[in-house]
Amino acid sequence: MSIFCLVNGSTQNPLCWKLLVPELEKHGHQTITPGLPVDEPAASGTRYAEIIAQALEDARDDVVLVGHSASGMFIPLVPCLRPIRRLVYLAALIPKPGASIREQLATDPSMLNHEWVATCRAGKDPSVDDEVAIKFLFHDCPPEVINLGLATRLGMYAEGAITEIFPLAALPVVPSSYIVCSGDRTISPDWSRRTARERLGVEAIELPGGHCPYLSRPLQLADVLIKMLD
Repeated sequence: MSIFCLVNGSTQNPLCWKLLVPELEKHGHQTITPGLPVDEPAASGTRYAEIIAQALEDARDDVVLVGHSASGMFIPLVPCLRPIRRLVYLAALIPKPGASIREQLATDPSMLNHEWVATCRAGKDPSVDDEVAIKFLFHDCPPEVINLGLATRLGMYAEGAITEIFPLAALPVVPSSYIVCSGDRTISPDWSRRTARERLGVEAIELPGGHCPYLSRPLQLADVLIKMLD
């Protein structure tokens, strides 16, 4: 059985995986949900990758590393530090060697939903603003799950990682998958499909619904992740 290392995105803490973890573990898989250095705004992507690798220090090599949303910046750096069986970008950013995430957005605004960008630039923070979080992150969740999502919010102000040039000359040669959420209101589904093809050489796996399928449809997401092991 495999080890799924689940790395949260920029607006939640590791408890966001609470519904997905039992769906993976009931099939015999192990899960690890590392905490990230969210109190270090100047931390580089490498620093984030080191924290993830440290959480896997005692794990065997059969690790499937799943990065949600902003954590797509960090997960391709982890294979430089330890063996990884597969990288899974879950509704996630994909770094571009030779550029920063901020530069990517400036040259290709289609990466993010323009309404999401405008809302954040207006100072409305989904990590503290319930209305924004529900509209863009949890809109397809039932009420009790919305409450769980709201309770697990934690801002990740990874300014250092967002502004740094991606530190590798190329993305790692590791089997990779991309899961796109067709109703995503943050990262553009069209951008995700196109960029997964161009940078990872894969066709994105489609899930319905919004940006946080580990909350809105954990059983379906678990099924997709487990099938990747075949």
